[in-house]
Amino acid sequence: MKLEVFQKDVTSADGTRIRAYVVGPPVGEWIVLANGLGGNIEAWRYLVEHFSQKYRILTWDYRGLYRSSKPKDNSVFAYSMSRQCEDMEAVLKAEEVDKAVFIGWSMGVQVLLEFYREHKERFHAMVLINGTYGRPFETAFRSQWMRKVGKPFLQVMPKLTPLFRLSRPVVAKTPLFINTVKMLGLVGPTLDHEVFYDLCDDWLQLDFDAYSKTFAALADHDASDILPFIECPTLIIAGEKDLFTPKEVSEKMRAEIPQAELVTVQNGSHYTPVEYPASVNLHIETFLANRVFAKPKKRR
Repeated sequence: MKLEVFQKDVTSADGTRIRAYVVGPPVGEWIVLANGLGGNIEAWRYLVEHFSQKYRILTWDYRGLYRSSKPKDNSVFAYSMSRQCEDMEAVLKAEEVDKAVFIGWSMGVQVLLEFYREHKERFHAMVLINGTYGRPFETAFRSQWMRKVGKPFLQVMPKLTPLFRLSRPVVAKTPLFINTVKMLGLVGPTLDHEVFYDLCDDWLQLDFDAYSKTFAALADHDASDILPFIECPTLIIAGEKDLFTPKEVSEKMRAEIPQAELVTVQNGSHYTPVEYPASVNLHIETFLANRVFAKPKKRR
């Protein structure tokens, strides 16, 4: 990312050190970005470049991942949505953010929905991208098999760390892996290879104990009860060919959230923001202009 990114360490409620990132002008409205699981600020590259000219942008690394430390407890509960929301609150407090537009991608959708449960007054609006309201193994791949194999796989995932490290030259440095995932339909044909290689390279260096416990906590989280009570303007962006969070999940959220609108990006996968960044940015910009920061019409 070519933009100047300011970094700061913040202490969460349980003492965990969280790395926060700020981009944009010194004054203005805030956009807060909640990452996908295994993603960092680089995953938002195109969105940050587009919106940081006008908005102040704030994001952070989830606990135990990238530049944030692991909690001392290190149980699955220590990675729960309630703990993730405490981290988010600490980051907002450190930057004195009272109110913002909150944008979440994948896991970030669940983090934002849970944060809204206790802090709805902080939301100008929400943008929910390629995510679900809860229990992702219940709907992933539109298949029962994920319910059976998902959680057991998470238990053995930390033991596979040496394999992940060994695969790094193939996955992150050659076209073989990206061509394979394209063939399987996991990503779309317009995926930005440079961004995806960077994401894969960073992902393969993660602490997979923290990653698997975060995923386990995510798998048990359910915020479906809060959907009918969301009062802020909400934009839902779905990928037409998203296998991880199928578009019917987004359609259900649209039906449940009173002020929500839904746009489906044609041919988009779970990585829609790095496949069709111009489309995603335009949808968000139009939403903000028309429903969030619309200027009152002058009387004739």
